[in-house]
Amino acid sequence: VSKDGVTWVATITLVPDVELGSYEGLSVEKKKVSVSEKEVEEKIKALQEKQARYVDVTDRAAKMGDLVNIDFAGSMNGVAFEGGKAENFNLELGSGNFIPGFEEQIVGHNTDEEFTITVTFPEEYFSKELAGKAAVFKVTLHEIKKKELPEIDDEFVKDVSEFNTLDELKADIKSKKEKQNADRAKAELEEKAVKAVAEASE
Repeated sequence: VSKDGVTWVATITLVPDVELGSYEGLSVEKKKVSVSEKEVEEKIKALQEKQARYVDVTDRAAKMGDLVNIDFAGSMNGVAFEGGKAENFNLELGSGNFIPGFEEQIVGHNTDEEFTITVTFPEEYFSKELAGKAAVFKVTLHEIKKKELPEIDDEFVKDVSEFNTLDELKADIKSKKEKQNADRAKAELEEKAVKAVAEASE
């Protein structure tokens, strides 16, 4: 009690007593750090995709995997809707960036062709005004380009890395991946060990 008659109450949190459980003989499983040939090939494939280029197609219709440049204008019952129109839009067929059925219906059409696409918006579409409803799109196909991937050889390796041969690049990818796996396995092992000791403690 102070001289002014005020009573002060202080609450202090104390660190509880901990009884450490037995940690000798505890067993935790260490994760494997080996790297498969498939993982190395996937990394090289990703590097190859980054070096891909698109070249003009003039002798055939559009197909899945092509990059097309289009104008499109969507409508419902003859009335245009917001967000349904674009010009010179680049779309990779098969990417799934558009609603189901849109990209598939561009397949088979040729450069400079105008055509109509009919699709139905998914029931779970983010716009409730469009969800589950049918729409018509007028499309003009301006360009078709196909993807060309570089050959995976020593010249490719020189372009994408500091190495001279494919074998050197593969060895480096494997080494770095093994280190990443080892570091991750070590961290997970330490976490498991601490958890095991904690569970055995009071």
